[in-house]
Amino acid sequence: MGEIIVRRLALMLLTMLLVSMAVFFICEVVPLDVARNILGQFATPETIAAFREQNGFNCPATVRYVIWLIGDDWIPSARGVLGAEVLPAGCTPPKLDRKGLARGDLGYSMLNGAPVAPIVFRRLKNSAILAGIAFLLIMPIALLFGLWAGLRENKLADRIITLASLITTSTPSFALGVLLVVIFSIQLKLLPGISALVTETNILQTPAKLVMPIAVLFFAEAGYVARMTRASMVEVMATPYIRTTLLKGLPYRQVVFRHALKNALLAPITVIMLHISWLIGGIVVVESLFGFPGLGTLLLQASLGKDVYVIEAGALFMTFVATATQLLADFIYIYLNPRIRYS
Repeated sequence: MGEIIVRRLALMLLTMLLVSMAVFFICEVVPLDVARNILGQFATPETIAAFREQNGFNCPATVRYVIWLIGDDWIPSARGVLGAEVLPAGCTPPKLDRKGLARGDLGYSMLNGAPVAPIVFRRLKNSAILAGIAFLLIMPIALLFGLWAGLRENKLADRIITLASLITTSTPSFALGVLLVVIFSIQLKLLPGISALVTETNILQTPAKLVMPIAVLFFAEAGYVARMTRASMVEVMATPYIRTTLLKGLPYRQVVFRHALKNALLAPITVIMLHISWLIGGIVVVESLFGFPGLGTLLLQASLGKDVYVIEAGALFMTFVATATQLLADFIYIYLNPRIRYS
């Protein structure tokens, strides 16, 4: 077990490093002048040149990536060892003191004019609350309805749950969100149509503004989890060992909860773990639709403004969540089925 954890952690770090490199250099090919975008179209060439020098944009992408990763302390050391200038001609490191990601410095947001870490963590907390509430609603209800449908295959309850799950799963999130706004905000006037908050520090100050974003997340994801659970339960109930236990006269409830349930949950585990990543980072559409100040809208704004260090922080966090949830899924597999071993 310890070897599995060490191997997965090493793979996680390697994956995060490769993702950070890919994100950084993809941002480099985007045809957008950050200095002109931030300072405006009427900025003078001198102002733009000073901004580029302040933030190190006159350096190659590889140099700026290394500074973001390990800081700028290596520049004097490299000069002392090599005895020569280590930076290309015209390249000046950022005037801001950069400690690097290796020492917990996520960089400086040019669009917000502040360090990246406080901005990302504040928005992350908002998205985590929104996604956490949705997750606590989605998983027990979806699993319950999926198991119920699987135990009543081809009966009325199964058909109703399957049809409802198919409709909600096939409906795009933005279309479902607009529909809910039209019904509950415009027509019935029961709920606010946006989730913009007076202050981002306390998103629970107006719970009514969270209802429709959570409802969109719930309907978009619960149907998929319910369908996967239903299919897994039907398959398990048709296996020979379940039929044997029923023929031996064991109570139906005991057969379901002691023998079928664990194996039926193996398939939905992957879906549930993937949905944790999606709920945290893939709710850009929902947050943008309702104006919710979460991580999704922050990454959208950063992408439009080419705020590379904010994008890097968001991408690294998403990668960490994705790899960590898969590691958690492996442990749950081992618990549910002790025959599974990872070499």
